Amino acid sequence: MSSQYSSNLVVTMQLVQTYTCQIVGSILIFIGTVGCIFNLIIFSKKTLRKNPCSIYFIAYNIVNLLYIYCNLLYTVVSLGYDIDPAIYSLVFCRLHLYASLLFHCLNQYYLILASIDRMFITSRNANRRRRSTKRLAYICIIIGTIFWALFHSHTLIFTSIIQFAPYVYVCYFQPGAETTFVAYYTIITETLVLVLMITCGLCSLNNIRKIR
Repeated sequence: MSSQYSSNLVVTMQLVQTYTCQIVGSILIFIGTVGCIFNLIIFSKKTLRKNPCSIYFIAYNIVNLLYIYCNLLYTVVSLGYDIDPAIYSLVFCRLHLYASLLFHCLNQYYLILASIDRMFITSRNANRRRRSTKRLAYICIIIGTIFWALFHSHTLIFTSIIQFAPYVYVCYFQPGAETTFVAYYTIITETLVLVLMITCGLCSLNNIRKIR
């Protein structure tokens, strides 16, 4: 009786996961897509493109859109419809993990650049305000994108299709040094991003108060 109950519970949970991914995931993709496109239309207007912060937000929304279709769509298809091409093709597996990591990192990077730009533009120091330029925005975006693209290239090498159980395969980082590195990297970057965002936000608020 207990075994049958456990089996029924597992089946129920799997169905809940499937339908949640199919319905909620599809809704999130739609909302995210509309939001990103709407933001791109707004920030791409001629009057706003003169503002360096708008350039950062354009890059931010482009990467967000790419991340939605690279990661969220993949999750919906693999968990909601049981179609996972990453466990059948090593090339796809490596490209998918690489793109997911890269787009997530660039998402945070562009947001930090926008926060730093707001901190500069609200400063009472004229030299700092002069650093808020379109030229610097393009340089930071191009150099930063190239750097992070190269930095995450290890994913294209140290990623494999791993068998966790009989007939259960997962596209993931190779066990050992690579898994440890990614774990520490994730903890450090997420913490650092949070600290930088809070610091820049508080500095901008402080600058605005001084101006008033």
